[in-house]
Amino acid sequence: MATGIVMPKAGNSVEECILSKWRIKVGDKISTGQMIADIETDKSAIEVEATAEGTVLALFCNEGDLIPVLTNICAVGNPGEDFAALAPNGAKSEKKAEPAPTAEASPAPAATVAPAAPAVAAVDNAPMSPRARKFVAEHPFVVPALQGSGAQGRIIEKDVAAAWQQAPRLSPTAAALQAEGVQTPASGSGVGGMVLSSDMGKTAPAAAAKPAAAPAAPASAPVADQITEKPFSHIRKIIAGRLQESLATMAQYTLCAEADVSGLLSLRSRIKEQGEKLGLANINIGDMIMFAVIKAMQKHPEMNGEFANNVVKLHSAVNIGFACDTPRGLMVPVLHNAQQMTLGQMCKTVKSMAKQANDGNLSPDLLAGATFTVSNLGAFGITTFTPVISAPQLAILGVGKTLLRPVRGKSGDIEYRDYIQLSLTMNHMVIDGAPGARFLQTLKDLIENFELVCIAG
Repeated sequence: MATGIVMPKAGNSVEECILSKWRIKVGDKISTGQMIADIETDKSAIEVEATAEGTVLALFCNEGDLIPVLTNICAVGNPGEDFAALAPNGAKSEKKAEPAPTAEASPAPAATVAPAAPAVAAVDNAPMSPRARKFVAEHPFVVPALQGSGAQGRIIEKDVAAAWQQAPRLSPTAAALQAEGVQTPASGSGVGGMVLSSDMGKTAPAAAAKPAAAPAAPASAPVADQITEKPFSHIRKIIAGRLQESLATMAQYTLCAEADVSGLLSLRSRIKEQGEKLGLANINIGDMIMFAVIKAMQKHPEMNGEFANNVVKLHSAVNIGFACDTPRGLMVPVLHNAQQMTLGQMCKTVKSMAKQANDGNLSPDLLAGATFTVSNLGAFGITTFTPVISAPQLAILGVGKTLLRPVRGKSGDIEYRDYIQLSLTMNHMVIDGAPGARFLQTLKDLIENFELVCIAG
């Protein structure tokens, strides 16, 4: 009997995956445990193993398709077995060619030719899947006319998700007006074309045509411009959409400060000298800064949370994310319950998760649930920058490089000390300047007295 192989559930938080590459084709003989496909979520790449053996009877999806988890992606069995019952709704599998009609066959009566359907169907009249409708409801934007890629032109979630990447957004007030039936223009007057409440009910004016200027004769033959197109990967589209949404829906501002790390550098040198005795041989300044951030979060719980739908959720657990540059793009592994870790445990876990993220095999569950994020660009020579908050978090800390500064000592003499640069971006809708400044002040004190932090645990 034919058996189906399903799209695996790559983590508790993953509902669908992209099938990026098939490693098999119809007619191949496969065995249990053999790698048959590569899939990816918005955060990681995963290899799919065969859970059955036999001959590949059908492939139910194409490379690039977005597929719900636990859905059959192929059928395996003995040649000639019926696999129709395993095909997901709307899936198209290879069929045998129909025999051509013979000359003796009587011609079929002429059928009335129906008018061709328009190439692009209006969203209001096209069938839309429940997941697609949910996506539109949760991501207010100007929905254009769409061509559905599902069965019989059905508009599915990936269609509206792709349109969302390019279409202008709606402000919360504009979205409420749209729900009441107020006409929505194609674009608005807000940042990035966002439709504001003042734009609702208006029609975007047509751009005035400008007379074409006569081309100037080049002084010499121009060098041919060679253009290389680089399509966005799925993960890059997700990153771009989330960052744009973050900037469009939050009142973000950044406070900058610096902390004296002369003592921290000295402590790190002493730890290095002890080798593996302390279990901290691979510790770096970034690890020590992150440990101080965890302690500061415990002292300032108002920074450790999320904001969505006009509700602030503060967490008792410090789930700290740290930005990683990987071959597939930006990833943010998350240390869950980081407040329970020792410095050694945290350092070891960070190194392990960073390697898994770089290799592309980190579990999606370890890329979700962050309540605060640290982004360290000091190794790239960056002094200060304005990191963008990962919604719905309340804040993100940027860490820059260490700079040597002349300072006046207690005796009045000038001495040189090392200072690290800190940039704290917050959502001003929730956190005002004074609480943010107090958090930075606490963090500065913890960094400058790190040995006491370690003693206190």
